[in-house]
Amino acid sequence: MSIPLPGKKPKTILIVGATGAQGMAVATALLRPSPESDTPSPYHVRALTRDPTSRRAKELEAMGAELFQGCFYDVNAAKQFMSGCYGAFINTDTYTVGEEREIWAATKLYEFARRTPSMSHWIWSNLDYGSKVRSDQPFFFFSSFLFLLIILMLIPG
Repeated sequence: MSIPLPGKKPKTILIVGATGAQGMAVATALLRPSPESDTPSPYHVRALTRDPTSRRAKELEAMGAELFQGCFYDVNAAKQFMSGCYGAFINTDTYTVGEEREIWAATKLYEFARRTPSMSHWIWSNLDYGSKVRSDQPFFFFSSFLFLLIILMLIPG
């Protein structure tokens, strides 16, 4: 459970897609107390999920996560939840919205993160879109556009 240490405020981490396989694993790891000293987690998790009444959302809430209803492509909602966060784990799913919309949403979320003064870390994770496009033949899919965009945004000037 996320309980602040005396005199220390926990760092807030936004997890978009918190009840999915990746998001749930990240949230669980962040909320887990230190095994060596049994001290509370130094993190507070803001969990963005499509269904805050789901079993997995309730599990996160029981561990101390703060639940918010939404989805990654609702960038205005995610921008609001990003406020005051130390870090963000953004898990997007091309399968449900398509490659173009996913790249658009991830780019917007990254732009919001860069303008969030408290934000120190931003991780973008996504799923493989190729299996939806063609599952009868071997293929490789890699969307390098967003990575190139992020690298260019990091270069000063």
